[in-house]
Amino acid sequence: MKLLKEKVNPLNEINDKFLAKTLEATKILHDRISDLIEGKLDKEGLKGVILCEKECDKLKEEYIKILFKDKKALPFLVEDRYKIITMVDHMTGKNELLARFIRAFPFGIYDDIKEQLIEFNGLYHECIKDLIDCVILMETNFDEAFEKTFEIELDRRTAKKMKYRMFDKLYQKKDNMLQIYLTSKLIAYTYDVVDAAEGISDYLRGLIIKYPSK
Repeated sequence: MKLLKEKVNPLNEINDKFLAKTLEATKILHDRISDLIEGKLDKEGLKGVILCEKECDKLKEEYIKILFKDKKALPFLVEDRYKIITMVDHMTGKNELLARFIRAFPFGIYDDIKEQLIEFNGLYHECIKDLIDCVILMETNFDEAFEKTFEIELDRRTAKKMKYRMFDKLYQKKDNMLQIYLTSKLIAYTYDVVDAAEGISDYLRGLIIKYPSK
């Protein structure tokens, strides 16, 4: 039993670091989007997201090496754990894309969508936090993890409605077409991260159904 514990712990330790870096990148992006809305963005601050994504890649590779070397991944199959970490890593890649886009974004934010974008940005941050909580709960409490998946689903649905409300305002404008287009891309890229989070949540819900005894 002691031997099994020693084999599983390195996976948990790496996974904890991986999830913490994902949260760190999300927090940096949330704060920088807030700065953009307020017209005081320091684009150099976005480098932290890129560094977090690189660190996540290294941690993912280390995790996968241990996972397939030991072949021990209870309560899930090795393949399930592989799928979880690669899906979360794919989401962090979307965070990096969003960060690089914001670094290149040449405009301010339209006044008539600022309030909605602040709410949208907060929802983006909350959704990723809910997902990380769900991934952690999968190790100890399936019931709570299952309930968390529905919170993430609600986050995504709300974000989708907000996205289209902002699009409605943007597409009625007639001024700078490039600004309209790039602002819509900013919103779309942010929503893509939320959508990826729900995709992971759906997969986790499927695992709970697959392993109902946890």
